[in-house]
Amino acid sequence: MAHQSNSTDSATDAVRLLIMGFRATQMIHVAARLGIADVLADGPKDAPAIAASVGAQPRALHRLLRALASLGIFAETVDRRFELTPLAELLKGDKPGSLRNLAILYGEPWVWDAYGRTLHSVVTGLPAFEHVHGQTFFDYLHLHPQAAATFDAGMTAYSEQESAAILAATDFSRADTLVDVGGGQGALLAAILKAYPQAHGILFDRASVLERARDVMAHAGVEQRCAMQPGSFFETIPEGGDVYLLKSILHNWDDARCVAILKNCRAGVPPSGRVLIIERVVPEGNAPSEAKLFDINMLVMLGALERTAAEYRTVLAQAGFDLAEVLPTQAAVSIVVAVPHQPS
Repeated sequence: MAHQSNSTDSATDAVRLLIMGFRATQMIHVAARLGIADVLADGPKDAPAIAASVGAQPRALHRLLRALASLGIFAETVDRRFELTPLAELLKGDKPGSLRNLAILYGEPWVWDAYGRTLHSVVTGLPAFEHVHGQTFFDYLHLHPQAAATFDAGMTAYSEQESAAILAATDFSRADTLVDVGGGQGALLAAILKAYPQAHGILFDRASVLERARDVMAHAGVEQRCAMQPGSFFETIPEGGDVYLLKSILHNWDDARCVAILKNCRAGVPPSGRVLIIERVVPEGNAPSEAKLFDINMLVMLGALERTAAEYRTVLAQAGFDLAEVLPTQAAVSIVVAVPHQPS
């Protein structure tokens, strides 16, 4: 390793930390994969005891935990034991709002390998994932059930983080039937139905995904008010809803396919209905924004993109919608409210 400079140049230090950010991602991934936070749930333990529980080499595990403790994830006590910190609590599998599945997902080799070819995406505009794996992201998930399960669990972690913020930003009291288009395991729809007992839901996704959604609905106690309908949003979308939800869907596709999905929504939504597009909306200017960083994720993995409000207005108009408003939330996502265009 190169000699570490003692320079107090804050710019140099800041850039160096950014360059070395990959280490933190992988260290957190390993801790999450091994379930270390759960092992420490009942109190501090030393590295040999933890290693015996998770199947790791004791000295190597001590070095990992020491490094993570320097980042605030775990803490080392004076007697060389390790304990949970508020940051480490978020890696427990049973904690509400847990980020464990997200940490597992973003350190997986099949994701990591694609990010290692980011240059390919920037030079060509094409997804590095397809360049590395020889197939599209969704084709890969279809053929690799374990990867698909990891991906779905990571996306559910996002939904759990974002559902409360979405509910706080939007009133569903007048909604009768909500159609969650490509709703995955249904975490968002379950949260809405639980909060609004008058509402009914239709969860629309691939049949293989819906099988994993039944437990989510049952756990929320809303299975009697939620119908499961399999299908492809490129072919048709269920009619009869007054609110259509598109959460983290449109950012997966280029403009042409984005418009195709929205046109299918337009065929199903009544004149008085609305479509809620829940995405990271890219802001103008140079301010820090998760949307700008997540946009790179979409480029590398799918060759797709996060959009600005103006870009959403454009694709919505092509599908027969007007952009009514953009509602910020306390999470990273915003709610783009679209209504059927009414000719003047």
